[in-house]
Amino acid sequence: MPQAPARSLTKGLKNADVLQPEDDNLLALALGAPARRVLARAEEIGPKTGWKDGYLSSAYGFLPPDPSDSPVALRASPGRIWSDLCERMPGVVARGNMRTSILSLPLVYGTSEYIPDRALWAATVCLGILASVYRYEEVNDGNEGVSVVTPQSAFKNIHGDDDEEEETRGIPRNIAIPLRQVCTRMGRALPHLTQFDVSIYNYKLRDPTSVQPYLVRTENMDLRWPVGTLYSLNISC
Repeated sequence: MPQAPARSLTKGLKNADVLQPEDDNLLALALGAPARRVLARAEEIGPKTGWKDGYLSSAYGFLPPDPSDSPVALRASPGRIWSDLCERMPGVVARGNMRTSILSLPLVYGTSEYIPDRALWAATVCLGILASVYRYEEVNDGNEGVSVVTPQSAFKNIHGDDDEEEETRGIPRNIAIPLRQVCTRMGRALPHLTQFDVSIYNYKLRDPTSVQPYLVRTENMDLRWPVGTLYSLNISC
């Protein structure tokens, strides 16, 4: 009769029963698991492309794995001027100087020579917010802004002609040109700002060490670049 091995030899070994795959894993394998392939593909190429197709991972869902990654990359590029102005926006808007501040920005192109892939999401959010707020102050009732006479040359497109595109018409070229370039790199047919841009792609953690019950929760999140409901989605969507 065969003898069972001594307990000292089997201690710590897993029971064979627990090594069996779960039923859902077997079914997923049998059906080809298209959703899992999409998820695996997103997790593979996302870090390489700056997640320009959108964030998608098994651990974070549609949220960015690191909400500071893209903003930090933008701050390390010439596009820092956009995020700096967005950070100062509440006070600038309160003084009615937002349009003047936007017009004073130098033109930084949204091409890969200046804006790396890692910074694309932050650049999209910042430029979209600036375009939105510029439009808001342009049509406000005078209580939250001042009238600014802008030279027509500020609205020329990249070729030096009048900007006739509906989405960016009336937006200064130092915002409209990089906004179009960045949105093109993001695969967007038209430049636009969405609610996702100004919410789940525009947050920061209050306390990165506060993980109970989990890290990314409403009471542990703040808007990175505050933008009120009056300003959001004022460019074509």
